[in-house]
Amino acid sequence: MKASIRSIVLSICLLVSVARAFAATSPDTRTVTILQLNDVYQIAPVEKGKRGGLARVATIQKKVRAENPNTWFLVAGDFISPSLGTQHFEGKQMIAVLGGVGVDLVTFGNHEFDLGTAKLKARMSESKFKWVSSNVFEPGSKTPFGGAEKFVIREFDGPKVAVMGLLLEETRTMAGVAGGVTFDPPLAAARKAIAEIKKKKVDAIIALTHLNLSQDKALARSLTEIDLVIGGHDHELLESHAGRAPILKMGSDARWVGKIDLNFRKTGSRWELESSDWRAIPVTDEIAEDPEIAKMVGDFESQLNEALKEVIAKSEVELNAKAAHVRWEESVLGNWIADAYRDAMQADVAMITGGGIRSDMVYPAGDITRRDIASILPFGNKLAKARVDGTTIKAILENGVSRADHPNGGFPQVSGLKFEFDPSKPVGARVTRVEVGGSPLDLNRKYVIAMVDYYFNGGDGYDLSKAELLMDLESGPLDADVVTRYTKKKGIIMGRTEGRVTRK
Repeated sequence: MKASIRSIVLSICLLVSVARAFAATSPDTRTVTILQLNDVYQIAPVEKGKRGGLARVATIQKKVRAENPNTWFLVAGDFISPSLGTQHFEGKQMIAVLGGVGVDLVTFGNHEFDLGTAKLKARMSESKFKWVSSNVFEPGSKTPFGGAEKFVIREFDGPKVAVMGLLLEETRTMAGVAGGVTFDPPLAAARKAIAEIKKKKVDAIIALTHLNLSQDKALARSLTEIDLVIGGHDHELLESHAGRAPILKMGSDARWVGKIDLNFRKTGSRWELESSDWRAIPVTDEIAEDPEIAKMVGDFESQLNEALKEVIAKSEVELNAKAAHVRWEESVLGNWIADAYRDAMQADVAMITGGGIRSDMVYPAGDITRRDIASILPFGNKLAKARVDGTTIKAILENGVSRADHPNGGFPQVSGLKFEFDPSKPVGARVTRVEVGGSPLDLNRKYVIAMVDYYFNGGDGYDLSKAELLMDLESGPLDADVVTRYTKKKGIIMGRTEGRVTRK
């Protein structure tokens, strides 16, 4: 009986294999498979090894390519930075491992520019994969930055698929962007790119974007030539739809790999995109690691571990570094970091934004290591100190809540002050109450403020041009070092939200 069942199963498997082979070679149909990652900051697994890990991703991509050689592996930005590894390796670890994993094509995320344009170009030159960008250009020209291509077209045994790359226009406000690099509005740039792409007689157009979801929807709604949006930036597993395009985002740190099948049928001399199927493949510890990539990851990781495994304090409370939390509301972790800044600089007030708090993890009560702090604050920013008037503090807070209708990187976490805001009010008039040291903010009084150099260079749209610097921006201590020393001195992290930030 068992032998008969085995024979039946083998016969079914053979029939399925034959059917798949016939479909793959049918003169009238083709399937192009797109693999997707976005916002990958760690080469090793996260969540105590249970999720992510690029060695596991390598296993997935090999299996997918074995099933369908017509596979294209795309990354929708934010991978060179920020991370603990990038503090040490300047992004070389990400370029090497993603190349080994089999990535074919990437676009810029805003954090690709964290290390400055010169280092970004160096990393681009080391890449095995191609770069595509339709709206980031060299100074004074419309040449895509760093040798990227404006769009890429690839033929898959018949169907021709085009990919254009689009990045947040506000990336231009980041401190690492210098030398006149220009960022065109994504919608206008996409319209121009599509006009050129259509001349090439392609059968499908993919927008590889690093935009927020509302911008992706506006893009797909306005440009119905787009067949698929492969997106990043939001750090959440998202599926949406606008125009005629699915919009897919795979969270962060390779917790998921997107697999999208574009199904074409030949009609006359053209290939018509007949349908599409997609799913998010969970990357878990049940997936075997590719040995070659695991060794590469291990070599990089071993260089970090010794210096970073020291326990510096214990936390009595859970510390939530998830982006959706620290970019939306007052945070115990945000309070702790801002307190460390204020203490180190002997300032009246201090601030860090939600976008400056990384790792996108929840740290349970217990041991806190140097590695934890370095992962939370991976940018290597320097702390700065300045004297500003109350009007400037009010303007800083207004800027911080100007996009408070959704979680955003500019959202302020503060120390030494409390404020209330109403997101229903017009931008620039949302802050309804501010207290400094328990007293109402005096618009004419001078206060000492501690913030990282990023904001003094215009990062996240902050304007501190009228600030009186009390120290050179280049001479400040590293933010992670300040927080490490403060945490080690305290020994125990105790905290709760205190009404420092109140949303009406």
